[in-house]
Amino acid sequence: MQQKDNIDNLIDCWKKTTTSVMLQDEGRMAAFWNKRSGDYANNIEKDNRKKRTDEILDLLEEAGFNPEGSRVLDIGCGPGTLTLPLSKLGAEVTALDISSGMLDRLKDSVKTESLPVDIVECSWWTADIDELGFRNEFDLVIASMTPGVKDIESFDKMMECSKNLCYYSNFLRREEDRAYRDIRSSILGEKSENNMNGIIYPFMYLYLSGYKPSLRINHSEWKDELNWKETAEQTIGFIGRDRDFDDETKQKIKDYYQNASPDGIYHSESDVYTGMMVWEVKGR
Repeated sequence: MQQKDNIDNLIDCWKKTTTSVMLQDEGRMAAFWNKRSGDYANNIEKDNRKKRTDEILDLLEEAGFNPEGSRVLDIGCGPGTLTLPLSKLGAEVTALDISSGMLDRLKDSVKTESLPVDIVECSWWTADIDELGFRNEFDLVIASMTPGVKDIESFDKMMECSKNLCYYSNFLRREEDRAYRDIRSSILGEKSENNMNGIIYPFMYLYLSGYKPSLRINHSEWKDELNWKETAEQTIGFIGRDRDFDDETKQKIKDYYQNASPDGIYHSESDVYTGMMVWEVKGR
């Protein structure tokens, strides 16, 4: 009885953290990622992103996963950060995303490299896994740093598609760049959001349910240098992803970045902790 109470209370707590307007609106979510798709795809080969991909592949190998001939479902695949390397290693990958912009970039890569990737455009929140033929069909199901898996329902649905392994990753903590903190407090009058604990609820749910996930905690410092105008537009898009800014607020944000970039270049820094885990779902 206590075990059931623990799980029920955890699920209730998890639901109460999913309050973002964008996490309730598929149209807004798709539009946000469509807008980011160009820059996101261009950064796929950056050293820090390649390093994270290599770490994921190492963790999967430790868990006994062999990509050759395996069927993989990549939920929230984006431009193919994991889809492409897994396909090159011999996996049969089904890549799913809500963003047509992200999938267009993936299609370009798949065509250029002649890779056998099955691409599906849909929202994981409302996807019917039986209609799609996904239930218990994949050797590995991936949800890597994606809002596609946002709650207990979408997490359970992910596991229901696997006949062997699942991989999940999300933030443990993210200290936002100083500009985000300043803009939230001085321009928007909001409390800064320094903690993003997206890995905690899935891990605790698995633990309470009797699974034994292999877990890694990573720390990195995200640094970037961009023209202040580009950075201002990115910030407006990111902080404004679940709201609509008026012209006055947008101008205040642009003024902030211009003033913070005496040489025309804004230098951003974020302190980031992420968690990634792999677990076996056989016998579920």
